[in-house]
Amino acid sequence: MAFESGTATDYRNLLERLRVFLTQHPALVAAGQQWTELRWVSDAATQELLLRAPGLAGADDIYCGVRSYENPTSGYYMWDLNGSIGFSQVDTFYAQPGCLTGWLPMMSLWNDATPYWFVANGRRAVVVAKVSTLYQAAYLGFILPYTAPGQYPYPLLIGGSMTGQRGRRYSVTGPNHRHFVDPGEDVQNASSTATMLRGPAGAWLPFQNTYSPTTESRYDSARPVWPGSYAYLSVFREALDGTYVLMPIVLSQGNSAGDHDLFGELDGVYQVSGFNNAAGNLIQVNGVDHLVVQNVFRTSVRDYWALRLA
Repeated sequence: MAFESGTATDYRNLLERLRVFLTQHPALVAAGQQWTELRWVSDAATQELLLRAPGLAGADDIYCGVRSYENPTSGYYMWDLNGSIGFSQVDTFYAQPGCLTGWLPMMSLWNDATPYWFVANGRRAVVVAKVSTLYQAAYLGFILPYTAPGQYPYPLLIGGSMTGQRGRRYSVTGPNHRHFVDPGEDVQNASSTATMLRGPAGAWLPFQNTYSPTTESRYDSARPVWPGSYAYLSVFREALDGTYVLMPIVLSQGNSAGDHDLFGELDGVYQVSGFNNAAGNLIQVNGVDHLVVQNVFRTSVRDYWALRLA
């Protein structure tokens, strides 16, 4: 596992640093888990990075990509996030084999100094970036599936902190601007969300916990992300000895029997109580540091998660 933190000069420099981190970080190289760069294009207006991750044993081919672009007039500076099942040299970022199409999970950044945290292994990468007082995030790669590889060989998750359907500035508030750990959208069961999983049958599946631009109403959607979907999560607190309990973040789907099928959980990403807690804190669990992250601008007890920094 590799970890890096620092401050990028702007949203483009942030992607340049992620490119070097994933392909050259000594810990990834030593483990044989460095990612392979398939395409890197950088011009005055855009950058395009396509990568292949090798898995933990070098036996996988996991395809992910990031494309940056900007609109200074409207004040947005974006990363589009995507994944695919292969790589085509002749196809565009948005037409790779089996990739996401339409509105993609995004990160809404800015053209100014950006503190960041990168964590990666051969299966997945997680990005956290601080923009003003807000936090943006991305997850690129495999989840930890609750099935054998032969049953679910390509559990690829593309997670961001903004859907593409409405408003793109980092300062936008509402259910379309939420992290992949507890995603939302303006419309119930919308296919535009910050959390997209390639399911066992090979279709991209959207996940969503909230909707409604005014109230961010929670509901039992077709595919909720637990425990963010749990109605009483706001009473979740630290343990009696004052330590914080980390809960796995699980992707599920309602079935015809009225309960839920479980796909698997995020790798190194956990729900944590925000009681007496704050973004940027480091909490130790079993001797390992975990970074506390707030869900974009939200600071209620239920709006925090933790990223394992090892």
